[in-house]
Amino acid sequence: MIRSIFIAAFVISGTLSTFAQNSYQYTADIANIKSDAVAITLKTPAISQQEVTFSFPKAIPGSYARKDYGRFIADFEAFDKSGKKLKINKLNENQYSISNATTLDQISYRVNDTWDEKHKDFIFQPGGSNIEAGTNVVMNNHAFYGYFEGMADMPFEIAVSKPADFYGATHLDVNRASPQKDIIKAKNYVYLADNPIIYSRPDTASFYEGKSKINIAVFSATGKVKSAQVTAYLKPISAALNKFFNGLPISSYQFLYYFEDPEKALADRAKGEGGYGALEHNYSSLYYLPEMTLESRLKSMVYDVSMHEFLHIQTPLNLHSNEIEHFNFTAPVMSQHLWLYEGITEYFAQLVQVQNGLTNEKQFFAKMREKMSEADEFGDFSMTEMSKRVMEDSFQKKYNSVYSRGALLGLMLDLEIREKTGGKKDLKQVITELSKKYGPNRPFDDNKLFDEFVAASHPAVKDFLDKYIAGPNAIPYQEYFGKIGYEYAPTKDVQAYYPGKMGLKYDEPTKSFLFTGVENNPLGIADNDVFKAIDGVAVSGENIDEIWGSYFQENTQHPSISFTVVRKGQEKTLSGKILDGQFKTKHYLEPMPAATAQQKQLLSALIGR
Repeated sequence: MIRSIFIAAFVISGTLSTFAQNSYQYTADIANIKSDAVAITLKTPAISQQEVTFSFPKAIPGSYARKDYGRFIADFEAFDKSGKKLKINKLNENQYSISNATTLDQISYRVNDTWDEKHKDFIFQPGGSNIEAGTNVVMNNHAFYGYFEGMADMPFEIAVSKPADFYGATHLDVNRASPQKDIIKAKNYVYLADNPIIYSRPDTASFYEGKSKINIAVFSATGKVKSAQVTAYLKPISAALNKFFNGLPISSYQFLYYFEDPEKALADRAKGEGGYGALEHNYSSLYYLPEMTLESRLKSMVYDVSMHEFLHIQTPLNLHSNEIEHFNFTAPVMSQHLWLYEGITEYFAQLVQVQNGLTNEKQFFAKMREKMSEADEFGDFSMTEMSKRVMEDSFQKKYNSVYSRGALLGLMLDLEIREKTGGKKDLKQVITELSKKYGPNRPFDDNKLFDEFVAASHPAVKDFLDKYIAGPNAIPYQEYFGKIGYEYAPTKDVQAYYPGKMGLKYDEPTKSFLFTGVENNPLGIADNDVFKAIDGVAVSGENIDEIWGSYFQENTQHPSISFTVVRKGQEKTLSGKILDGQFKTKHYLEPMPAATAQQKQLLSALIGR
């Protein structure tokens, strides 16, 4: 017994020693940032070959475009144990060859941020890095740390020197060794790259949804958005997804939000430098969004983008191909199933909201109309071919179609499955079944997914997949919306009513809406009139979008309107008939006046009403 214990202890000790020798030992100094650059050093693992290649990613999972993070690396140097420089050769934008590598002991370089510098091929902010001394560091690890080719599966340890009042929010394992130092660990490069960090003065919160802990960290450029607000938005989202999944398939999840000053963000967008959005990861998501003072707009934005990213805990976390499981950061081979990873996810993001009362039926179908208009920009094409070849410029231009065409295909595919199985199965059940078969550690064969999908749903589904996902055929909107009692037409002349040309602006100090840019109108509305009520309904941040849509954008029901406004402190009522005429609406979509019982039943099963 004693002998056995001694042998076991010896083996464990040997394993720990091997771990220490065969790991990446990084240091990053974010306490002493100079010229928006961070100094990095690496105590290298043992190298057995005379020449070795050190790489930074060309592309990353979840972002389907060339990034070339090596562009932002400067002063790259390699040293042996005596401190002597070794010969290096820059092979391309992202890779360095190091000679006499068996003597290699240390590498050093500087990381420049990707957000602030004007450059070609700007990296979308959630996939890049921001380095602002004393304010924040957005540390997407793929932008900071590299690896040796053939050695990406080794463990990583990163010692981060930081300001004492900075907190590093991340899903990664962090030993907060002292106020000025964090020790971060990752089991390999894929896991490191999959878990971003935001360093800033802390504004964090957390809550449990079922057995899953949800963590929130917020950086707000001018302090307008707080973690408590965002937490209030995420609680109903998490509850809805817990119901959707019948228990969230993760033990914890990290939301990382960067809310930018909208004036700066607008200036950046005007220069073509990125835009608002988010990047999903398996156990976290990173957001770059504008600060908003109007609570309803902030809530709606967080709902939409957070629901989508959170849903990625299903795909690709629990259902993905070999190409994603064994992602090649320097020579990426893409999966052909972006329609699944992004399109179905975006469809579910809208479906979960309407099924759980976070939006209503009218809002759900208005969103589908928006997506039809957005899909028009890309035309008809094979989604699988686009996905496989998305790194090519001509196909990269069609990438954003996954959020429009892809989501619409998700809706049609869901209806196809429900109809063909007589309501016994739906798209969610099929995805769930496949997720259970594979899971986070077992990828599927990219070329066999359609066969698996058909086997899990219905033989007739093959024709749909072949025609509209693998094939370039136009989506038959009229056919599928007709199944749920909605009339569809590509264009339709509609009788409409107009109050005149005018806009609205939100006045933060008074928390009210003011008319602006007003031209001649039949009711005498004037610039800076405070919009108080319409047809007896008080105007608020919660209902302003619905009012604007119903009365000002596509008004088909209100030939006469009664406005209540405040002008120079005096409340006025402005009532009467407004302008009328015909307009040609695109992607007309309205409930049929006499839908059949079968149509109503399928609609009710879909949206949960």
